[in-house]
Amino acid sequence: MADGGLTIELNEGLAQRVKDAAEALGQSADQFANELIAKSLDDGWAEARASLAEYDRTGEYVDADVALADFRKELERRLAAR
Repeated sequence: MADGGLTIELNEGLAQRVKDAAEALGQSADQFANELIAKSLDDGWAEARASLAEYDRTGEYVDADVALADFRKELERRLAAR
């Protein structure tokens, strides 16, 4: 890395996959990896950390099946209202 930030060693197979994906997008492997890592760190981690902190504080959680059932009901309600 030119700015001295961090060097990561990848196994041969993963390194080739990064290079191939970067080439397909017309990017350098460094640029592709930087964007991919930044995106993965930004996507939902703040919300996930907040949810975990709330669970640690209260011990309460929402069961995934219940949440999905509620989501489906709301979606069906909105579609029916169209």
